[in-house]
Amino acid sequence: MSLVIKTSFLANASKDQVWRLITDIEKSAPCFPGAVLGEKLPDGFYQGGFNVKLGPMTFNFAGKFGFVEQDEINHHAKISASGTDTKGRGGAQGLIDVQLTENNQQTEVQIISDVNLSGSVAQYGRGVGMIQAISQQLINDFGKNLSTMIVQDPLPHSSDPLMKESADGNMSQIHPTQNSIQVHQIIWRTFLTWVKGLFLKKS
Repeated sequence: MSLVIKTSFLANASKDQVWRLITDIEKSAPCFPGAVLGEKLPDGFYQGGFNVKLGPMTFNFAGKFGFVEQDEINHHAKISASGTDTKGRGGAQGLIDVQLTENNQQTEVQIISDVNLSGSVAQYGRGVGMIQAISQQLINDFGKNLSTMIVQDPLPHSSDPLMKESADGNMSQIHPTQNSIQVHQIIWRTFLTWVKGLFLKKS
């Protein structure tokens, strides 16, 4: 199953500040809800993990990700990511395009993800609209965490309090937002939007 997901968020900081933080994987990756950062590999990529809840199913992905392109002048980057569910229920591969644009002392971060899903992950992800909504919620939380980190420390360090070492000593994870997004919340919002549309059509 292949799909393209378009998301974006605003950060109350300059392009240079946002770029500096986003391109530092060890600082930015733990800002993403459900993300777990592992060790750096010889090829420059990082081991990592990610968990997300789709209805009754919680998928835990293990894989690697890293930058394949960085254009500091134009504030544009591309990230490659791949992973498989730890219970063998499928996998995901993606190429993420990131573009920063500054406007009125804010920076808009536009993200286009070209994703391929396989196995049960693809089965539970059939609703493209739902995946888009879940992705946008995750990106919104990522943007909030990123903005908070910039405000607290314009030049964050690896000892940032948002980073917490796990029991095995190899992974770091951030906890300001929930690690998984409840799909029933997205369904409820979609239902309310549909009902509102019915009344607008009748009026």
